[in-house]
Amino acid sequence: MSAFSKELKSFVVVAHSSSIREAAEKLNISAPALSRQIKMLEESYGKKLLIRSSEGVVLTTEGAELRTAATKWLAADVTLSKHFHRDQKKADLRLRLGTMAGLVDTWVPALVERLEESFDKIELDLVIGSTAEIISSAEAHELDIAVAFNLPKLTSMVVAESRDYHLGVVSAPGYGPTGDGAVSLKEALDFPLCLPSSALSMHTRLIGEILSVRVSPDVLISSNSVPALLHFLRRGRGVGFLTWPDVAQEVAAGRLTFRPLAVRRLTETLSTAICRGNDLAAATPVVINAIQSTLTDLGE
Repeated sequence: MSAFSKELKSFVVVAHSSSIREAAEKLNISAPALSRQIKMLEESYGKKLLIRSSEGVVLTTEGAELRTAATKWLAADVTLSKHFHRDQKKADLRLRLGTMAGLVDTWVPALVERLEESFDKIELDLVIGSTAEIISSAEAHELDIAVAFNLPKLTSMVVAESRDYHLGVVSAPGYGPTGDGAVSLKEALDFPLCLPSSALSMHTRLIGEILSVRVSPDVLISSNSVPALLHFLRRGRGVGFLTWPDVAQEVAAGRLTFRPLAVRRLTETLSTAICRGNDLAAATPVVINAIQSTLTDLGE
């Protein structure tokens, strides 16, 4: 038994689906019955929560606020229920997760461990790609959840949470700018550079800042692969500009160092988005909570 009503649970499924009919199929009830549940919830809160359109359902401002809050409430409810019923059989989970190559080692293993606490069996279908490739997979209904940098606002995704990360100067221990604290861009440009290529979202803004210093950079390698850049950085071949989630594991292992870049306006936004048409249904709050918890544990 849950502390929350079936109407609230149904609303969360609707909020993460493309239409009432799609949500009803996931909940195994009729579309009219689901519509009545949503109406009852709206009457209870005294607010309009969603609007039907030719593109499906669109949440109102109040609906979006309730979706965010309810996702956290239901995840906490599952955690508490699990604590009270330790011997109770847990459900299975198949998760189609899209993320970027540079983030895989950093938090995906921790995510799987976190999910194993709530589900009996985990089947992870991990799709790796650039932000554009992840968006393409989401629009093809091939993903349940996407975690990527600089996701735009799209009807195919609902952003559950976003975090801004400043770019830092990354180098092998004993290599790169001397001293402690923030590093100026000019200091970093005294060394060969390992830079993201134009396929990565940070490229254009980073190159713009480099050109503004009026120094001709010595570029050793430019790549669309963060793991490839890390390979050269670990060997002391140059310095790079990446975010903390890109390098957290490497820094923890002592293979790289990370110092803040003095140009504070250079940030990357990491978003967790629920893809329209996902197959998670009632498991959505638990999965989102696990993702947010593992990302929080990264710190900075």
